[in-house]
Amino acid sequence: MSKKRASPGDDELKPVELSEAHARLLDQLDDEYERLTLADQFATLYKLAPFYQKRNERLKAIDGFWFRALQNLTGFLSLYGTHAEDLEALKYLENVWVERFQPDPRAFRVEMHFKENPFFTNAVLSKTYALKAPPSGELIDGVYESMLRFNPDKDISISSSKISWRNDKVNLCKKFPAPKALSGEQDELMDSGSFFNFFELDDDESDDDEDFEDDEDDDESIDEDSDADEIDLERPAKRPKRG
Repeated sequence: MSKKRASPGDDELKPVELSEAHARLLDQLDDEYERLTLADQFATLYKLAPFYQKRNERLKAIDGFWFRALQNLTGFLSLYGTHAEDLEALKYLENVWVERFQPDPRAFRVEMHFKENPFFTNAVLSKTYALKAPPSGELIDGVYESMLRFNPDKDISISSSKISWRNDKVNLCKKFPAPKALSGEQDELMDSGSFFNFFELDDDESDDDEDFEDDEDDDESIDEDSDADEIDLERPAKRPKRG
């Protein structure tokens, strides 16, 4: 009797078992690649900071530049353009700045600078994304070992501004509070609330704040094409651990 032939590809269906030594080797190579990538990205961000500062000074000559930049930001008007009072308050916006902290620029502070206006007395509204603990472990090329395991949900502490509204009639956060998250089609029809809830909420409680964040982090890159885009919060993808 003839023996039953193995089907093509049978061997491919068997899982490849890695020894612990080989798994450690691959993890070490991943870490080395991650470290080189981060070191390059971080150095570029810090190197560009003086240019962004100079650019901001020059942009002051363009009246209403930042308000128009926000209007051109993808999805901004669909989320926050439903309340005329929000748009009116944003007409007083003079500058947008992101200060990146060292040694890890994934910790940063977003600042919006305003002219005197009839809504609030703050000259600056800010929101800070700080590391909960200082980086630790071996330091190579400006990157600590702990930075290779960065998880924004666990490693970042968020603190917001207290907006000093001139009175309750112009308190836009009270008039248009952040909505509770809903699911399905209801979420698309839901009022996003005031844009200024972004600054008063400590932990991005509203799902709409997540929509305001950068959707282009899938490649784990840090995009600095424009300061207008910098106000989108970075949420780097988490690296899976090998089994």
